[in-house]
Amino acid sequence: MRLPPGIRRLLHLVALRGHPDEEVDEEIAFHFAETVRALQAEGMDEPSARREARRRFGNVAAYRRALRDIDGGPIQRKGGDVMDVILGNLRFAVRSMKRAPGFAAAVVVILALGIGANAVMFGVVDRLLLSPPQHVAEPDDVRHVYLQREIFNGTRPVGRTLTWPDYEDLQAVDAFSRVAAYTSPQATTLGRGDAAQRVQTVAASWSLFPLLGVTPRTGRFYYEAEDALGADPVAVLSEEFWIRNFGADPDVIGRRIDLGEGSYEVVGVAPAGFTGAELAPVDIWLPIARSQELESGGTGWYDGEHNRNWWWLRVAVRLDEGTDASVAADQATAAHRAGRDALIREDRYDEGATLTLASVIAARGPDPSAEAQVARWLAGVSLIVLLIACFNVANLLLARAARWRREVAVRMALGISRGRLLGQLLTESLVLAGLGAAAALLLARWGGSAIHSILLPNVAFTDAGLSGRLVVFLAAAAVLTAGLAGLLPALQASRSEVADALRAGGRGVSRGSGRTRTLLLVAQAALSVVLLIGAGLFVTSLRNARTADLGFDPEQVVVVRLEWSESLDTETRHQEFQDLRTRVERLPGVESAALTYSIPFYSSIGVGTPRVPGRDSIPSHPSGGPYANKVDAAYFRTMDLQILQGRGFEAADEAAGAPPVMILTESLAEAVWPDGGAVGQCMVFGDDDDASCTTVVGVVENFHRQDLVEPDPHFQFFFNFPHPSFRGPAQAMMVRTVGPPAEGLEAIRREISSASALVRFPVVQPMTDNIEPQMRSWLLGASMFTVFGVLALIVAALGLYSVLAFDVATRRVELGIRSALGAGSRRLVGMVARRAVLLVGVGVTLGVGAALAGASHVAPLLHETSPRSPVVYLGVVAVLFAVAVVAGLVPAWRVTRVDPREALQAE
Repeated sequence: MRLPPGIRRLLHLVALRGHPDEEVDEEIAFHFAETVRALQAEGMDEPSARREARRRFGNVAAYRRALRDIDGGPIQRKGGDVMDVILGNLRFAVRSMKRAPGFAAAVVVILALGIGANAVMFGVVDRLLLSPPQHVAEPDDVRHVYLQREIFNGTRPVGRTLTWPDYEDLQAVDAFSRVAAYTSPQATTLGRGDAAQRVQTVAASWSLFPLLGVTPRTGRFYYEAEDALGADPVAVLSEEFWIRNFGADPDVIGRRIDLGEGSYEVVGVAPAGFTGAELAPVDIWLPIARSQELESGGTGWYDGEHNRNWWWLRVAVRLDEGTDASVAADQATAAHRAGRDALIREDRYDEGATLTLASVIAARGPDPSAEAQVARWLAGVSLIVLLIACFNVANLLLARAARWRREVAVRMALGISRGRLLGQLLTESLVLAGLGAAAALLLARWGGSAIHSILLPNVAFTDAGLSGRLVVFLAAAAVLTAGLAGLLPALQASRSEVADALRAGGRGVSRGSGRTRTLLLVAQAALSVVLLIGAGLFVTSLRNARTADLGFDPEQVVVVRLEWSESLDTETRHQEFQDLRTRVERLPGVESAALTYSIPFYSSIGVGTPRVPGRDSIPSHPSGGPYANKVDAAYFRTMDLQILQGRGFEAADEAAGAPPVMILTESLAEAVWPDGGAVGQCMVFGDDDDASCTTVVGVVENFHRQDLVEPDPHFQFFFNFPHPSFRGPAQAMMVRTVGPPAEGLEAIRREISSASALVRFPVVQPMTDNIEPQMRSWLLGASMFTVFGVLALIVAALGLYSVLAFDVATRRVELGIRSALGAGSRRLVGMVARRAVLLVGVGVTLGVGAALAGASHVAPLLHETSPRSPVVYLGVVAVLFAVAVVAGLVPAWRVTRVDPREALQAE
């Protein structure tokens, strides 16, 4: 129990003592308050009692000096004084929050939202843009290899993939101490039968692990001899997969697992969070040479001549000690060109092809992902949210400071210094910000998990605990927020003129404070406009992407890919696929099914450029090609593709001895025969003079092959399966369902599993699963901009309400006088409404101007959406003005409740 200051001073209870100055101030304040209460008990009103108490007290400064001399003495120590001041300021902050718990809670919630939004985005930005992949030693020396070369349309894009011979060429570069090759994660079947499951595997050269400097969690990584053709297959598990599937059993080392086409011995477990040189989650690591040999059935995947055109590898290098990156890049480029010298001399490869070396943090490279580009914008957006929160809290603190103006004046009249007062108010702001940061941590953990799993599933976020970087960020955010939100109100409160404040009583308000609050409100409105316009643009982009005309309807299409339990010859495999298609077509809810070699948005293939008799060549396309596919007669109906000219494939086309036929897309037909008449024409495949003619029997509408964003329809043509120029069995089955695909997935999977013992695992998934990853950047932008925009709108609305409500409260006497002089309720309400519209109008004008100024920078991230879309801008303006009206309703209603007599009596 805290004793009254007088008793505590008399008893000299050192253990409970604060700073002597504080003790003296508390004692004087205590006696002053007691005197005021006694005078009020005698019949005086409060202002009169305070004036009489000050008269009786006389020279307060002299009393303070005397009491300080009595109470201070030799016990004061410099270090103790500082600590006592800090503890005193903290006690003041706690008392203030207890005095107004609702106010404190509102401030903490607002700051928690602002700091929490930044903490969530810091986690994303830190993972994508700031931190290297986990367990990479000396990451500044590790580089990704990028290739820039001229392609079909004369452009020189930058890409990540190389061929196996390119990788071998780089191994001879002196500037590199290590070179490693690896694939992107691939879905592979683990196990057999009903227990089979899909896991993410990466095939990597043995050199990847020593290159990155990683140490296994248990066991070992595979050796160079194990990463060779014909070696015993081995595998390394990720720690997360080891725990999830094997319960962290240490005896997993030496156990064999059935994976894909082979059986692998587990030799080690990687450390927690290890994802190699990339950020994508990985379950199992495989030696690249042996695993590819198994998956290809040993059919010559390693042949160097053919691999010069097989772009499938990513390469990472470690610079030799003391080697400059630019010198290493020049040596790598020279080795790359030397390896392709024969192709360059034959004019089949770009002689100016260049290799560049970029940071192991892929988002810093020349070809960052769309998600990383959006994350940069969202980092800035989250700072805007924090600014809005700071402005709102500053407004609340200014309003409270105005209400406390008389109390502050009394304390200053009793002798508290302006510096001491400023320190107390800033300490209170820091405490509130600290509580907001603590609450923000919980928000960041929950919100971060949701964003990671829903919006960034291809990025491994493995740090489940409190990272030191996040704690430092939250601490810095709390200090920054306390400064931004609390400094201005504290300065204005500490600069109050004592005499003016005492004369004004409880109704006074600083004109400067009112202007400051208005400016802060306008700034909130302007920043909210920017965020809401960004949300509108990304939402529109996402909607356009989802409703884009792909040429086919993917919404009710299911893709079926089969993994076979044993190697089958082409004829047997194709016949098995045909039998399964017949069974699937009979299932309830299945409209049609078709066989195909390649899958839109998943795979494609080229078989060379056909010749047209009588012409030197066919026109080229900016994206290369033409691309080929092999399909059966039901394909176009199943994919909902219209035959524009001629006909589709028929069963008679597959009969023995039937002439070869083909179908072209509209773009290819128009390019080759611009005057029409493609049907019935001939195309020849192969360089032999006696190569047979393939007759064009139909023209199908254009459709997107691999990308949502395709500026020009790609050249494509289709064969039926017996065509001699493109041999190979069906690779997939396309199934069109009557209802939503999700309802039929399990039925299709069960039917295939029970129908054929040759199928090890059927991969059955909606067609949209192949398309959704390309929408992820727009989904990330739309989701986060919307969340931040709505958050900013709510905070701005609260700020507008608080300003209007405070104005009504401080102008109560003026409004009462106006009402007494005959001003009607409509006119008084109009005053409040006009102020709300004016404030929001100024903010909207500034915000729209800022959004227009930055429009060109955000344009590349949008899809078929103008960054200056009038619909979005007008919609945001309408929303802001609607919010202004709603926020002003309660204060406007209070205006009509002002009683002129009560207002005048209060005056």
